[in-house]
Amino acid sequence: APHSILAITFTNKAAKEMRDRMGRLLESDKTLNLPISSSERPFISTFHSLGVHIIKENALKLGLTRHFTIYDRNDSKRAIKEAIEACQLDPKQFEPSKILSVISREKGNLMTHTTYADKWGGEYWNDMVAKIWEKYENILKKEKSLDFDDLLLKTALLLKNDVEVRTKYQNLWQYVHIDEYQDTNAVQYQIASLLADKHHNLCVVGDADQT
Repeated sequence: APHSILAITFTNKAAKEMRDRMGRLLESDKTLNLPISSSERPFISTFHSLGVHIIKENALKLGLTRHFTIYDRNDSKRAIKEAIEACQLDPKQFEPSKILSVISREKGNLMTHTTYADKWGGEYWNDMVAKIWEKYENILKKEKSLDFDDLLLKTALLLKNDVEVRTKYQNLWQYVHIDEYQDTNAVQYQIASLLADKHHNLCVVGDADQT
């Protein structure tokens, strides 16, 4: 059944093209063994859009509303600067864009500010990053917002830690397809692995020359 298929790619443009192709194929190819409802479609999106979908459906579990705000990079830099000042540090010494890059990379590695502090604490720079990150998370929480990296990290942690949520999406999407697989990072790999862990129907397409 189309609704049991999840297809993920990396850009909104590619996802739209995939949806358009799928629509044309279902409408024009009469040889396909169509289900009773020919209006059904697979869930085709980017990883980030998938994250938004799952987070919205489980917003209360995450202390959010369904209409949470998503920070763009400028919003994040503004909040990081505010967090630096809240730590009584100088934004000229701790450049917001540099701190943001560290936090973004570590969120992509499935790190939270607490796991980062536990793993890398003890050195001045890492301790300062951990303190700024904690203040940054408090600002996000206060404004009921998520940044772009949270869309993946919160989704991965929710699927990992909540059996009920994980089982729901495993039963819904029994066939998982991922395009541009060479571009996946740790958090995206975790999401794919958790979703496919029950039925083991995972198909990926990647280019070894682009890894």
